[in-house]
Amino acid sequence: MIVEHEGEFSIHGPYQAFYIQSMLFNTSSALQACERASKYIEVISAGKIGPQDSKDELLDCLQNFINHSGAVARYFFPSFGGMKKEKKDIHQKRAAHLCRVFQVDEKSPLFDKQLRNAIEHFDERLDRYLEDGIVGQIFPSLILDKPEDTEVPHHIFRAYYLNDGIYQVLGERHHVQPILDEMIRVHDMLVKFDQNGGMLRIQSKT
Repeated sequence: MIVEHEGEFSIHGPYQAFYIQSMLFNTSSALQACERASKYIEVISAGKIGPQDSKDELLDCLQNFINHSGAVARYFFPSFGGMKKEKKDIHQKRAAHLCRVFQVDEKSPLFDKQLRNAIEHFDERLDRYLEDGIVGQIFPSLILDKPEDTEVPHHIFRAYYLNDGIYQVLGERHHVQPILDEMIRVHDMLVKFDQNGGMLRIQSKT
């Protein structure tokens, strides 16, 4: 699967199409979820429905977007917890090659795992969040123009703030737009690779 040429590792040519198709599934699904979310946001902004009328549908779309974005991020930044060294090596080499092809580095929004982990490990975070008990108003889901400060303690499990494009999971807030921009960029590259023989091409940096 992994071949070496002049000191650099790459994915064996005939196998590259498998990676392209696998990543395309995630990028396509992520962008479709985001497109559905945008339609909800548009009708809310136009005053056609109230912010809370379809809040769960909107938040579900955003959560699907984040989940698929996290799956793409793992191609570039795999997790190695409890993995044997020989298995870790092959994943590291694959990730390094894909990072070169897609010009992804630690500055990429996909490198930031906080939002991804907040979604994927929600059950564990919820345990810790509720461990000592909570008081005040509780909102399982909420759509607002912006975060609001109140004198009464409040706890929001999932929220989206329309003005700033911020998705909140428990007490953590994250900007969605940078992740979307990167997903669009990666998706566009994948489509080109797929249309040009299913081969990953190293792009010249501009």
